[in-house]
Amino acid sequence: MVLNEHTRARGAEAPEPSSVGDAGTEPGVLEQDPVTFEVVNSALHAICAEMKSIIMRTSFSPLLSLSADLSCAVLDVHCNVIAQGVDIPVHLGAARYTGLAALKYYPAACWRDGDGVLLNDPYEGGTHLPDMSLLTPVFAHGTLVGFVLSRIHWPDIGGIAAGSSSVSDEIIKEGLRIPPIRILEQGVVREDVLRMILANVRVPSDRKGDFHAALAGHRRATDRVQDLCRRYGADVVTQVMADTQIYSRRLVEARLCRLPDAEVVREETLDSDGIGADTAPRIRVRIRKQGVRLVFDFTGSSPCVAGPINAPLPVTASAVFYTVLSFLGGDIAPNSGVYSGVEIIAPERSIVHAAYPHPVVAANTETANRLADMLLGALGEAYPELACAGSYGSACVYTMGGVAPGSNRPFVHYETIGGGMGATAAGRGISGHRVHMGNTMNLPIEGIEAGMPVRVIEYAIVRGSGGAGHHPGGDGVRKTIEVLVDDVQASVLGERTRTPAAGCAGGAPGALAGFFIQSADGRCRELVAKSGPHRLMNGDRLVMVTAGGGGWGQATP
Repeated sequence: MVLNEHTRARGAEAPEPSSVGDAGTEPGVLEQDPVTFEVVNSALHAICAEMKSIIMRTSFSPLLSLSADLSCAVLDVHCNVIAQGVDIPVHLGAARYTGLAALKYYPAACWRDGDGVLLNDPYEGGTHLPDMSLLTPVFAHGTLVGFVLSRIHWPDIGGIAAGSSSVSDEIIKEGLRIPPIRILEQGVVREDVLRMILANVRVPSDRKGDFHAALAGHRRATDRVQDLCRRYGADVVTQVMADTQIYSRRLVEARLCRLPDAEVVREETLDSDGIGADTAPRIRVRIRKQGVRLVFDFTGSSPCVAGPINAPLPVTASAVFYTVLSFLGGDIAPNSGVYSGVEIIAPERSIVHAAYPHPVVAANTETANRLADMLLGALGEAYPELACAGSYGSACVYTMGGVAPGSNRPFVHYETIGGGMGATAAGRGISGHRVHMGNTMNLPIEGIEAGMPVRVIEYAIVRGSGGAGHHPGGDGVRKTIEVLVDDVQASVLGERTRTPAAGCAGGAPGALAGFFIQSADGRCRELVAKSGPHRLMNGDRLVMVTAGGGGWGQATP
């Protein structure tokens, strides 16, 4: 809803109270049979994990099969999140937005068994264009009981650059934008729609394989939910779906009640947007904790910028939801009940609430991570015992594409690189790891070199790049890739080349990031944090150095 030129999102698009559970309703399975509640609830989470495993084992892209850049969730009939995998926060925090966008075009009453809706539109429930979301219904005895959602990262969805993750000044140049569209009709793929999509990507055979991997995962998850309904009854399963939200909400409220009320303000600038070298986009937030409510007000943040760091509202919400879960201990089951007491105020057409035609591809990987650092740092000012130093603030994405010699087959590669995590009162930060909004696995060097004509020259921890402190920050990494053919297109999306990860409680900041192209003739050119597409020739090297995390507490002499 729009109110005083701001968008206010309670939880995700202000769900009706009845759709997130109400402690005053009739006693549910949680009160009457807690054992059955726990069994069914755990089974729903296990279904998400099994669904992910199926997609990984049947996908064509190493980004999915080896790096696991995908997420799975089970939703109820109102598209509240019920259960989700231990997957990627920026994917999962937006899940309710995705479901609601699909229902806007295809109301619940028009769904049939075997239907499916596909979307990637960042302005219609998506995150960024490479993330393809598929929503399919689950019926039990002819009655709709919920939905299954997957969000998988396609290594390419068209656009001006191989890998669809580069620098451009409008969404049209980032790739094919797909609003919610019916891709399955009663179990049959709409081949006309699929052909249209595959005609706009660089390696259509691989993307078709990834799409069918998603279908396999959805079929397994649907079968498993239906098995639960047969074993325990659909009424019991749907009641557990409601009870899970009540349970998580109660845990959140209990922990918030133990903390004093507070209000904090924080403002940070991001690196260049890749278009204007001197741009310094600003994010400002006022966080108010009052009783069992949390308000995140981003009024005062910069308007949308020319480059691809503008965050759609679902991405901003994902960062907020991740922060809430982390701040409260990280052990509360994530679902829509957790977020029912969260309010997000984001000015429209700002860097935290992007609108057409502003580009957004780097928001998932860069802006979202800087948001998480910023929000955790702000809450740390009010609650120092829960503080976390800044992390490398990025996913450090690089993409490459070209044509393999001999086979004359096009190749596309997309990868994220770890960095330094901020230290906490509990211990030092992790080195060379994806943190906060991403949860992808390390891609083996053998997988990279087998898939395209490149050689990995170096992949190493940058020792000492984490900030000093009683607990030092995690170290960043250096990765150097040499291309072995001419005309390879490469792009980089990174952060913290200008603003280091802040220390906490007297800890020192981490070292800055850096990105370079070393030509075969020995010349070296420094890149801005977000740049591309670049043309690399045989023997050229792309060098990426990620930032170190901030230290916690003063170092012991």
